[in-house]
Amino acid sequence: MNFKRDLKALLFVFSLFLLIAMGVNANASVKTYHQKGYALKGGYATHFVNNGNYAYIPKYNYGSSAGYYESATYQSNPYTMFAKGGNFRRNARTSFYLPVSYNWSGDLGNPQSVAISKSGQYAYVMYPDAKTTIVRYDLWKLHSLGVDTNNMAALRMGVRNRDPQIMSAIKFGPKFDAGHGQSLALNPKTNMLWYVKMDVVTTTPTLVEVSPTTLKPVKQIKFKFSRSYSINNELAIDNNGNFYTYVKYRMQGKSAGRIVIFKGQVKNNHVTFRAIKQGLANGQGFQTQGMGYNPASNRLYLVSDGVISSVPVNKLNKLRPRDVRTTKFKTNLEFEGVAFNQAGLGYILTIRGSQLFTINNF
Repeated sequence: MNFKRDLKALLFVFSLFLLIAMGVNANASVKTYHQKGYALKGGYATHFVNNGNYAYIPKYNYGSSAGYYESATYQSNPYTMFAKGGNFRRNARTSFYLPVSYNWSGDLGNPQSVAISKSGQYAYVMYPDAKTTIVRYDLWKLHSLGVDTNNMAALRMGVRNRDPQIMSAIKFGPKFDAGHGQSLALNPKTNMLWYVKMDVVTTTPTLVEVSPTTLKPVKQIKFKFSRSYSINNELAIDNNGNFYTYVKYRMQGKSAGRIVIFKGQVKNNHVTFRAIKQGLANGQGFQTQGMGYNPASNRLYLVSDGVISSVPVNKLNKLRPRDVRTTKFKTNLEFEGVAFNQAGLGYILTIRGSQLFTINNF
């Protein structure tokens, strides 16, 4: 028996487990506020705008973007999602094929949400099941390195080969508990990131603030949403720092499901929400996949697979049918979120494989 060798091995294993534990619990030492009472102060939606039922998709079998499997993930040509329905038709085109693998095969293949910095320089993508929870992509630097529609495989290949220039445009944050990870959003008023730590549906969520620089949580607020009202894992924040989330009720007859939007605030580490009294009679798609806010148009975006609806913030509670814009795309990709820069350029996140589409005048 070699005592020194065995001791070194034991210390190595202990250190490894310690590092893993520290990574998984990166938000364990974050300041936590336990809110008393219920956050929901104002009731339920009492009436619904009868927006056109453009969005109902009775069956949606997930597929992949063109060339994803054929090229062994190293796609070289942009993919276009054409609008095929709705009252507001816009096409979207691939801008970046994001990495699919980093530490092991497919570990970055299932991002759940995206936020964009106001300038449009950075994309923050949340990976709840990966070794790094948030990855920040410097889109400007990637463009300067030639990662564009003429060289679309460069980002994935650069990460695979650990190319120093490509890697310098990517910041990998620590591991922490993101829950389902579907709600990463930027607060335009403070430039801080927020998400709701929860699974898909809950009455007891945790609102977490994250530094866009360190990509680490800085504080979290644990609260009870309502005695009987659950929320989904959606979040958007407007120019004034108001928080929004929504609930979609399942299909009834020909309706794709009603939507109730909630507007809230965080003040003195205390969360409050009130229901917008006017909901949407026809929610988008089938499964909710995220929420976004466009600072340029002051609109909220409700994301589902293959279809996105939006409403103007300044007309909430007094929406007319034509105020609700819906775009239905000709695709079977799984949508994971939408985000906008200050100028209004939109980015749609999808998977199989992970990619960012850009969409204009949306």
